[in-house]
Amino acid sequence: MASALSPRFQQVFPPPIDDVYMDQMDLKTLYRFSWTCKKLNDRVSGYMCRAFRPKNLFAPIFKPNEHLLFRLLQFKTGLVISGSTVLHFTFFSGPTQSMA
Repeated sequence: MASALSPRFQQVFPPPIDDVYMDQMDLKTLYRFSWTCKKLNDRVSGYMCRAFRPKNLFAPIFKPNEHLLFRLLQFKTGLVISGSTVLHFTFFSGPTQSMA
């Protein structure tokens, strides 16, 4: 894919550097950036796949490959954690208190 991009485009956003730039963008900016052209849309889509892999999101919480066991537990039990529960779970704080 990199060879199909113009030299000027590669100079501005070399393929290995995409993540560094896109890490600094919020989701709204990434979305708008992806609508610039087809090639940038492909690059942003690739970044999104890499950045939001469950393995990467669970890395600060679980040891390597433990995230697979957690995801299997979710699948088998229908476990879904969301909202304040996610924050307490990820930061290992005490029991959740409802915001209601």
